[in-house]
Amino acid sequence: MVEGNPATDMLSVTGLEVVYNDVIRVLHGVSLHVPRGSIVTLLGANGAGKTTLLRAITGLLDHHRGEIVKGRVALDGQDVTGASPAELVQRGVAQVMEGRHTFAELSVDDNLRTGAVTVKDGALVTERYERVMEL
Repeated sequence: MVEGNPATDMLSVTGLEVVYNDVIRVLHGVSLHVPRGSIVTLLGANGAGKTTLLRAITGLLDHHRGEIVKGRVALDGQDVTGASPAELVQRGVAQVMEGRHTFAELSVDDNLRTGAVTVKDGALVTERYERVMEL
């Protein structure tokens, strides 16, 4: 197991256990550490728990009758275990549902602008938008 470093980890999941419907234990002691400035990929077979882990990190377990029963999720060293999706979005954490076409009727430009809805600083929104358009 690779140990994380709270001083440099942007995201830290430690010993996470998740149960669905008060019965089905899906995750058993999962740990994941994402150092600031890095890119991490989560790979696994169908049913391995990838989606459950992402739901636990993004606060979406409740909507699927899931619950964290053990372990911890931390952002920049602060415990956010069980935080609401709205709180996590305010902190910059969200799950993007690939292939679900959540805003299929919107243009790409409208989708990009929708993604900035929680950012209060208009100058920051403009800066980020221009950066994405350059890419």
